[in-house]
Amino acid sequence: MVPVLAPEDVVLIRKEKRCETGDIVVVRHPYKKTTLIKYVEQVDENEFVVLSSPHGTDSQQFGKASISNIIGIATYNVTQRTPLDKEATN
Repeated sequence: MVPVLAPEDVVLIRKEKRCETGDIVVVRHPYKKTTLIKYVEQVDENEFVVLSSPHGTDSQQFGKASISNIIGIATYNVTQRTPLDKEATN
């Protein structure tokens, strides 16, 4: 997620499952007991999301994720003191 997020950054999240293309979300990995931070590339009509990452694991490796795996939407990078809304990251 560099340059928007570095591995050691701390982020605030809004606990919400509804997300849109361009959001940065915290999501449970569909097959492992871990969490990921990824961009939402697409949300389909069946409530599955395509997740992307400039580097690292994303939907190209594990497929679409259920919207129920979304923990929340990242809203603010505390470490860098920057908002993480779509307008700020574009």
